[in-house]
Amino acid sequence: MTVPGMETGVHVFTALLSGLSAVLMLGLLYSSSPNKKMVRRIAVAFAVLVWITWIAVAPVYVNEYGADKAVIKSFSETRNAHSLGMETKEHIFYTGLILSLLVPIGAYTLNLDKPGARKLMGWLAATLIIGFIVMDALGAWISLSAKLAWSMKAG
Repeated sequence: MTVPGMETGVHVFTALLSGLSAVLMLGLLYSSSPNKKMVRRIAVAFAVLVWITWIAVAPVYVNEYGADKAVIKSFSETRNAHSLGMETKEHIFYTGLILSLLVPIGAYTLNLDKPGARKLMGWLAATLIIGFIVMDALGAWISLSAKLAWSMKAG
């Protein structure tokens, strides 16, 4: 027996871990002498966590979000959470998913002893961190809008 909504917890947890691993990798890249072996391990872990995040939310989005979406769209106060928030989130999520594959590729193919390579990896990590923060904020907006819409429907 599965616990309803447990997939959402896994999704959020692995997303948080991926964001933290990107921050850790960024810190290591800009240290005085970056440990290439550790950067490579974190890069692979980051990509795996992003993909687990994506896979974990698929059942929620396919099976459960439809009911929330209908309720969110039925109230003018919450409608933008889906039409703007979720649509934006989907585009950022796919972009982040593809960019996450570049992190381990870059970590293994670039010479991290060179400042230019570290700078490129740093910009990639920073872009993904910003995407994570935006995604987290949009997810919170959608979640709160769903709760608000369901409470308005019940009232």
